[in-house]
Amino acid sequence: MPGEACAQTTERKLAAPAAKQKSKVSRPRKTTAQASKSKSKARAAASKSRAAKALKHSKPKVALLPQLDPVAEMELIGEEALGLSNLLGSRPDDGQSQQKLAELALRAARGAERALSRGDDNLFGAYRELIRTRMTGTRPGLEAMAARGIGAAEFALGTFELHGLFDERSIERACPRFAAALEKGFGGAKFRHAQCIEAGDPARALTLFRDAANAGHAAAIERLGRICLDAEPPDATCAFEQLERAAREGRASARSLLGWMHAEGIGGKVDLERAGQYYRDAAGRGEPSARNNLGEFHERGRGVAQDEKAAFEHYLAAARAGFPPAQFNVGRLYVAGRGTAENPDEARRWLNLAAKAGIAPAQGILDMLDRQGGKP
Repeated sequence: MPGEACAQTTERKLAAPAAKQKSKVSRPRKTTAQASKSKSKARAAASKSRAAKALKHSKPKVALLPQLDPVAEMELIGEEALGLSNLLGSRPDDGQSQQKLAELALRAARGAERALSRGDDNLFGAYRELIRTRMTGTRPGLEAMAARGIGAAEFALGTFELHGLFDERSIERACPRFAAALEKGFGGAKFRHAQCIEAGDPARALTLFRDAANAGHAAAIERLGRICLDAEPPDATCAFEQLERAAREGRASARSLLGWMHAEGIGGKVDLERAGQYYRDAAGRGEPSARNNLGEFHERGRGVAQDEKAAFEHYLAAARAGFPPAQFNVGRLYVAGRGTAENPDEARRWLNLAAKAGIAPAQGILDMLDRQGGKP
């Protein structure tokens, strides 16, 4: 799709020789745990178009969620977990303490997912550390609760599988857990289950995304905006409405995508000033796609003075955050010696990372370097 060449995306084009390679600008990334691609592009396009029309006429419900301080809640869970872990260290067969710790694991799983929904990577990281250090022994208790029909336990087990908090990360093991959680009445699993089934059953997934969004799930709100944008033809009005909602809920990736829409003139005239504001705001919140697209602005002189050194610095920050399009941009600038000193070894390192992530132009430059004996 159009925005995926400079900031973040999966579909990218390759321009001419390395020194003239275009920057990779992309539409900011989708959320994690996506299921496999749709079998039929035509069917998916038709479904997205119907979805966009349906979204256009649906008004969000007011979310009735408890107003808790997320950091304070995580700290409270951590303190209780520490006390129980210490107790179980001296009395490992204390069934009551084991049960309490498993119940804390339920709360930790929900807190971790809420943090991710709002794009709070720091809080999610704190939950991840808490779960890995103090709750790895809760699996039997969670399994027992799941067997008794407790949907929240299925959700917690799915969350731990999805993020690799107990064992190696596995979407294949996580998705059945989310389905079981929903079947057992845990509505908080709607977003994750929707992600799991979206490729095979987009209509059902849309209903679940909408339900989750109406309950205040920020990532679901953003997903609705992306569905509107991916429709044929794109429904920019719907996309703006949902993405602005998600941005207000704290989603930096939604802010970055809004910046891309303004930069590309999606749904209106190109507005580079407003695009830059969105990018800077999202970058300040740690969104790598925004840093990458700011690099493209500086490299091409879009809305700012052309400055290849500043462009390289933005690309490098996003590349270090693990963003493949930025890794490609860093690699090609190292090849050409633009914005930084020419460095074939560093170029190869970054281009290899980008190529492994599926950025096809990166492999093209690597092949060119091989033909030229490593020299640009």
